[in-house]
Formats: sequence, C-alpha cells, structure tokens
Amino acid sequence: MLADRRRLQDLLHYIQRFGEHNISLLKQLTGIENVEEIIKGLNILVGPSPRFSRLDLSLFHTVIRLSRRSFLRPVDFYYLLDGFITAALRDSLSPNTVLLSVVFPYDKWFFVQVFDRLEEVGLVEDYRVFREYRREIFPIDFSTFDFDSLSFSNDFILSSPRFSFQLPDLADGFRPDWYDVVILGKRQEDPLRSWDDVGRVIGLSGNDVLFHYFDHVVGRGLVDAFYAYVGRVDFRISLLVHDVSDDVVRELTRIPTLLRVSYLHNDKMYFSIIGQKHMLMEITSFINQLADNYNFTYELYLHPLTPPWKYVFTSSIPYEHFSKESKWIISEEELLNVFEKELAKIKEYNKNHQ
Repeated sequence: MLADRRRLQDLLHYIQRFGEHNISLLKQLTGIENVEEIIKGLNILVGPSPRFSRLDLSLFHTVIRLSRRSFLRPVDFYYLLDGFITAALRDSLSPNTVLLSVVFPYDKWFFVQVFDRLEEVGLVEDYRVFREYRREIFPIDFSTFDFDSLSFSNDFILSSPRFSFQLPDLADGFRPDWYDVVILGKRQEDPLRSWDDVGRVIGLSGNDVLFHYFDHVVGRGLVDAFYAYVGRVDFRISLLVHDVSDDVVRELTRIPTLLRVSYLHNDKMYFSIIGQKHMLMEITSFINQLADNYNFTYELYLHPLTPPWKYVFTSSIPYEHFSKESKWIISEEELLNVFEKELAKIKEYNKNHQ
C-alpha cells in the first residue's frame, strides 16, 4: 500500500471536504507526498455536491407509482421533464415505484403538470412531491474500509454517530455566470474530464476553466461538499422517514455510507445511502431496529446499480437551460411541448422493442 491506512482515511476525509484538485493543501493536511499517485492508484472518483439554493434551484423528492401497463423507464423521465432531474431511481423491491430528484427554478412548481398528464394517459397511478428545505452532507467514513480488497468490513456499523460537513456559503452577493454553472454541470457529468476538454466546449482556456471552478464554483459556495467513492458501489437505498428527529438522524449516521439527509416539508426526512452487496442485510436490519427503538415509520427503496440504467439513472444540474444572462429559461408551455414530443418518441420506441 502506498501509505498507511490511517493516512489514507485522512486523505479521503479531506478530499470530501475540499475536493481532489488542491494537491498542495492535501499534502499539507495529510503529510502524504504522492497524493496524485494514490488518487489514481485507488481510482478515487470525486464529484461535487451542488448547493441548489445558490443556483436559484429547488430540489423536490418525488415518489411515483406507475400503472401496471406503464412502460416508462427511469431514463425516460429525464426526457419527459426536459432534463430537470438529477436522479431517477426504480425500486427493485416494487418495480412499479420510481423516485425522482427534480431540480427546478426556485418557487416554480409547474413541472407537476407532467405527472398530471402521465396520470391522464394511464401511465402513472399516483405521485407524491416533497420539497427539500434543508440538507446535511455526511462524508463517508472509511475507518472500516479495507484498502487492499477495496471493501468495507463485515462489522461496519459505527459505534458512534458522524458529524455533517458543508463548505461555508461565501457568496457575499456573488451571482454565478453562465460559465460557472456550465462548468459545474460538466464536472458532475464527468469528473475525469480534463479542464482543457471542458474549455474547448465552452470557449475558454483550461486555465480560465480552472479559475472559474476554484474561485467561483468552489470559492463562492456553489458546492457544499464533495462525494468521494473508492471500490465498487453495488446499490443505493432511498429511505423516507415519516418523522423529523435529531435522534434518528444521529443514529442513522452510524451507517458509514449514508451520504446525506434532506429535510422535507410535510415533516419527513429523505436519506440517501450507498453500499456494497455484503452490506445490504446489515443496513436494512439496522434501520428496522432503529424504527422499533425510536417508534418511526419509513419507506425503504432499493436501487441496484446493475444492469446500467435499469434501476438507476443520474444526471447533472440542468445547465443547458441556464442562459448567458444568468437566468434559468423554461416556461410551462415549453415544458409541456417537450413532454408531448418525448412521450410520442418513447411510445414509438416501446412499440418497436416489445
């Protein structure tokens, strides 16, 4: 191993706070000189977590129950909503259930008309929409991670809770421009894409892209943390808790791969968890035991990552809809027109692939 286990844990701890590109800072904080070599050797994948409020976006967690005759796939919702989602997740336990993370311009709700139309044409039975008003990010705890096998130990539930971490909002009146939003979106799409490649697409030099990313995207609080992944990820869990409780949050953070909690209107909490195959039973048993101990009800949805796109589809913020005048451009009429066109395409595709 290129460095001892404790230093690797520290490195991942700081990457999830400051990102992977400030190599000199990571060297200083960890005492590791070959930081870049370790990141490449372990195939550490790092992605930014957008601070939606700073982008004038709202996040809505949506639970959709498909009709029995529905042919809609997770990816279809991306096109039906004209790209205004960051995730579409089918439940493998109840395949007629799909969860969406809809991101939409602040204080606008007319995207729900897409779901109303899907109900009218008989493809959706019903849906529930919950708006996020606050979130907490929890960096993955790698204290039970084996860096040789790249897997968590069997005894991975932590003995004590974790603390959330989010970068401070340093906006101070700053408003992102078109370059900032597009660069953030491109970074989400492909964290391994070079700054020069991004620059060629948007007409900037690699150095200018780097300036926008560090001074504006990160430096001005357009992201609130970073997600760092090592080894395989086999599934995602979406956990909807019908209660708001600090005690429940604290206990659930003992799952080392719990990424975030969204506090929703209607007194609910939404937890996002990832894991490896051998962790599934322990995680679900732990949640069930907590529900008994703290007397809360919940809905648990399981989303395997394979086969690709069958259960999990993810995308970036909808930067294609951000204008060079720094405004989100979408109208009710435009969205519904796109919906009708895409629905016709999806129907035709389904007809030809039955």
